[in-house]
Amino acid sequence: MIEFYFDYASPWSYLASELIPRRLPGEKIVYRPIYLRGLELFNKGMPYSANKLRYIGQDLLRCAGFEEIPVRIPSEFPVNGLYAVRGALAALDAGVFDVYHPAMFRAAWRDDRAIGNKQVVLEILGELGLSLDIEQPQIKERLKNDTAAAQERGIFGVPSFFVGDQLFWGHDRMDFVAREARQRT
Repeated sequence: MIEFYFDYASPWSYLASELIPRRLPGEKIVYRPIYLRGLELFNKGMPYSANKLRYIGQDLLRCAGFEEIPVRIPSEFPVNGLYAVRGALAALDAGVFDVYHPAMFRAAWRDDRAIGNKQVVLEILGELGLSLDIEQPQIKERLKNDTAAAQERGIFGVPSFFVGDQLFWGHDRMDFVAREARQRT
């Protein structure tokens, strides 16, 4: 079993999500949505300098091109994934995560839809034929608790993967994730 921690605000989580079928075929993936801005490093704003942000944008396009994954830097950046990750928890509970998940990532990182806006998330839900309550107090509380638990577990950014107690950070560590998962079977 591989746990995949992500936020729809993260372009690297988008790449990882798109790569899971190729890099981790046949593995049981447990999806763990968390709120990136709830992690210590990100809760005061973007922790990167202007130079690093420029580099990250260029590197994202380079990595996506190499992997042949369509990507577009969103008009509204940085992205706030709050409503989308709440939706992910609701979709998991409702058994519709497989429909919701790729659509939300692609809306943000391929189609340049402003998923930081609650109305846009609700529009996407409607287009998918889904009716999920992203304002449930239980969902809000669970997201806070799940994010805090992820940080306590050692997560400082996303995408992050756990195989047992081993943490792997970054879309570019999926080969190591696969190797660790194989060693445990």
